Amino acid sequence: MEKEKKLNLIILGDKGVGKTSIFNIIKERALNEGINDINDLNDVDCFIIKKKYERRNITISLNIKDIKNQENFKGNIPIQYKRDNHLVLLVCSDIETLNSIKENWYKDYKENTNIENTRYILIANKSDIFGEKRDEIIKLGNQFAEEINAHFITCSVKSMDNMDNVERFITTEAKNFIEEEEKKLENNNNNNLKLENVEEDENNSNNYKCCGLTC
Repeated sequence: MEKEKKLNLIILGDKGVGKTSIFNIIKERALNEGINDINDLNDVDCFIIKKKYERRNITISLNIKDIKNQENFKGNIPIQYKRDNHLVLLVCSDIETLNSIKENWYKDYKENTNIENTRYILIANKSDIFGEKRDEIIKLGNQFAEEINAHFITCSVKSMDNMDNVERFITTEAKNFIEEEEKKLENNNNNNLKLENVEEDENNSNNYKCCGLTC
């Protein structure tokens, strides 16, 4: 029997790093595939794409959100946007905005999220103009990604370099989140079954009465 799992993804980062451009590319491709919902609210753009997870016969309904004018929040976005997100794209474009991710966006988000196993993808956009800072950006990006157990990827919205892999990472992390949750559910069900068997054995033992003879 096919199941549907709903996951939320939010995109965070400083002004000018390319968050909305990444959002729009993913949305445009999703439109070509056929998506079932687009919303344009006062503070946030969002749309839903559905991905089939063949292994467990699950359809993932992924709600992707891009908060408008994030710079007005200075890294401290309203609490309602920090809740219930299963995946987070942290977007930077140079060393300065990467430091802002570390010191502001990630720290603030981590302190306020209510999802235990949030998956993070760190994206360094504008790889086409990294220049002589390329090696340092990649080194620091990999280091921070390792610290927070995230994927790190460089890309360029302008040249479309690595944008396919950005989307692949999103799909992979959505599946990983579902896989972990399904395994937890299976373990809980197995533990409950064991507990029920133990209780049944104890009840059967208590119902046994000795005949009083010396055995």
